[in-house]
Amino acid sequence: MSVASERGNKMRTISHSLLAILLALSCSICFAATFKLASLSYPPYEYIEQGEVKGIAVDIVREAFRLMGHQVSINIYPMRRSLEMIKNGEADGIFTVFKTPEREKYIIYSNEAVLQLTISLWARNDSNINFDGELARLAPYRFGAVRGISYGSRFDEFIKSGVLNVELASDQTSAIRMVLAQRFDILISNHAGAIHEMKKMGLLNDFKVLYPVVQEQETFFGFAKKAHLEPLRDELDQVLKQLKQNGYYDLIYKKYRDVVTPR
Repeated sequence: MSVASERGNKMRTISHSLLAILLALSCSICFAATFKLASLSYPPYEYIEQGEVKGIAVDIVREAFRLMGHQVSINIYPMRRSLEMIKNGEADGIFTVFKTPEREKYIIYSNEAVLQLTISLWARNDSNINFDGELARLAPYRFGAVRGISYGSRFDEFIKSGVLNVELASDQTSAIRMVLAQRFDILISNHAGAIHEMKKMGLLNDFKVLYPVVQEQETFFGFAKKAHLEPLRDELDQVLKQLKQNGYYDLIYKKYRDVVTPR
């Protein structure tokens, strides 16, 4: 091999090494950036109190990203706005969200659930409404729900079918007040969220739960497909499993015990 040929091979090797280093540095810079996350007002899981974004899911997500070596910027928006931001690539991720076929068009979901939510029905204490688990038998009543919120696959299917009479409020507080004002007969809500909001409003004793619960359903973290963050999703799955196994979830639920228990 000639000296010129050997020198050319060395230069190519050095060039390839420099290229690999530059690519590694660019990825490191990319992943060291703060991730922009969108969420909805969904107490006690995600909400704003005295200007601070907090909640069970907020604490879990922050800890998970901290363990992965990342920072997050979390902002609360109406659900429709949060989903639009993910669809358009204006935000990197969203939580907590149910999996639906429509959302899977623009969201890459975590495989590991962030939380499992209980969906339940509530009525005024003076109501004579009974529930045996068959939603179709409640067709004569008016349901109150919050605009843009999914209540799990079972209830969502009943809404689409048109079997149930569901009217929409702008937020949970309005929906609760509309049940008391007899504009709605039944409130559909995530169970802990209803308790949190009713206690905050001083109205918990004015309501009763209609058992059995409608559904227990897992809720997930979603990454914007446009952000191409599949490796980060895989890492998040492992960290969420770790947090469930090491007792962190138990600590967070104890922290918020006062806002999610009826008394």
